[in-house]
Amino acid sequence: MLELNSYVIYGDNGVCLVADKRKEKFAGVIREYYILKPQGNEGSTLFVPTDNEELLSKMRSILTREEILDIIHSLPGEEVTWEDNNKVRGEYYSEVFEKGDRRELLLLIKALYEHKVERKEEGKKLWTIDENAMKHAENLVYEEFGTVLGIPQEEVIDFIMEEVGKVERGEV
Repeated sequence: MLELNSYVIYGDNGVCLVADKRKEKFAGVIREYYILKPQGNEGSTLFVPTDNEELLSKMRSILTREEILDIIHSLPGEEVTWEDNNKVRGEYYSEVFEKGDRRELLLLIKALYEHKVERKEEGKKLWTIDENAMKHAENLVYEEFGTVLGIPQEEVIDFIMEEVGKVERGEV
């Protein structure tokens, strides 16, 4: 059972506040629902049936500060590879977003950033599929990390880079 006023990650919706648990009538059927309020879309409300295992399986606990630091500290020295085939790359993006593993999301952001730098040096931009994947991954990671760390989303990248720097300097 989820605690009211706690945060969860719900599928691709990002961080959601568990605002309520109550019975609602939809299409003539009364069921009990978790009422989720996505943090990135304040006007939206999600109703998740408490008896629907498939939908409940899309809910994950939000990370703790310690888990975030562990993930960040594991990144330096991690090699990322680039897949040239757009179709294969797009399938990989879908898999990463479906799984929601935050470490994989950060590695995806790292790979996309490195590729973006290479493309810029060649006088080119990222393909649209890559740009969209990068923005989506950043939104998911920065929203969660910002919520947990109590900092604005736009400061999350600076926090990550500062922590990576500590690892590289041997301070962690």
